[in-house]
Amino acid sequence: MIIKVKDRRLFSLVKELIRIVAGKNSEPIVDILFKKKNINEFKIAEKLGITINQTRNILYRISNFNIMDYTRKKDKRKGWYTYFWTLNNIKALNTLARLKLKDIRAMYALLKSRKMKNFYICPADRIEMSEETAMHHSFLCPECAKLLEIIPKEKRIKEITIKIEQLKKEIKIIREELEKITPKPKIKIKKVKKKPRKKFKKITKKKKKVKKKTKKRFKKKRKKKKR
Repeated sequence: MIIKVKDRRLFSLVKELIRIVAGKNSEPIVDILFKKKNINEFKIAEKLGITINQTRNILYRISNFNIMDYTRKKDKRKGWYTYFWTLNNIKALNTLARLKLKDIRAMYALLKSRKMKNFYICPADRIEMSEETAMHHSFLCPECAKLLEIIPKEKRIKEITIKIEQLKKEIKIIREELEKITPKPKIKIKKVKKKPRKKFKKITKKKKKVKKKTKKRFKKKRKKKKR
């Protein structure tokens, strides 16, 4: 499958999500569904080179994360349903961003733990454990009985901090890509209707009539005074 240059980052991000939610073996499904609509599940199985049941298993695992849209059609003769699948890229990116935010929260919790507690490691087997677990084993490795060594806090704190910053950068990239593919709402500008001139004319006519009436009354009063 040839991916356009402008779509390469989106394609890579969607593949990353599928790898997280359904396993590395499920990645080829992105090659089949990327930027396509209503793909027959039997065609997907054929292109993947696996059985329809295996294909459905992958599709159901992915759809559990609400990133797949589907329609179904009933075979009038056989009576069973055939599903047609569409990979929703907007939902996929939102899900990937949400999972990475979850990872950041977990990393912050780990960072707090590393700052407050001591951790130990076996120099031979590289088994790592908390101070409570190390005390339970008398500071000896449960596998080889070697003396456990304390892990320098600064090293682990630095590693976790770097990982957090990396996740933040990845989320920024996802949001940039989301902004590109999310359709912008169309804003309708309402035209202000001008008031018809007829109404204005009617008002002016009324004013003229009032003026005429006042003039007549004024003239009558003057005539009475003269008498």
